Amino acid sequence: MITTDDYASFIGPNAGKYLFNFAKFQSLRDGFTATWHWPAFLFGFWWFLYRKMYFWAFVTFLLGFLPFGNLIAQFGYGLSAYFLYYRDSTAKAYAVMSTYPGQNTRMILEETGGVHGWVKIVGILCFFLQPAWIFVVSLLFGGAFMMSFQQVIM
Repeated sequence: MITTDDYASFIGPNAGKYLFNFAKFQSLRDGFTATWHWPAFLFGFWWFLYRKMYFWAFVTFLLGFLPFGNLIAQFGYGLSAYFLYYRDSTAKAYAVMSTYPGQNTRMILEETGGVHGWVKIVGILCFFLQPAWIFVVSLLFGGAFMMSFQQVIM
């Protein structure tokens, strides 16, 4: 049985708001109910990576390449992020507790869960470097595109 303290150790920062929503899912016997999570809605890929949910970060990354898949998926992330994190936290906490039965697992839960602090820094860098990258690529290859476009028109 996973206690509230175990979840709090696993979650790390902002455990209170997560535990509030985890209690909703537990009252429904691990059933889904729609909740809203702004960081997951606004920063899907980065939020999943920050919370060490690598599978969902990968799915989010792939959906970003679909023309309208990312926009539609963002609403899905916002509506289901707490539930996805609840399922992920529960599975990982059970794995830790079954691997180390009868031991104090607090430190292992904190290390397995928690967050990646570096994600915030890399995300901000990518946000500010993206316009510079687009500018450089347009300088290098923009002329070639315009020339080929003019040949098609003529």
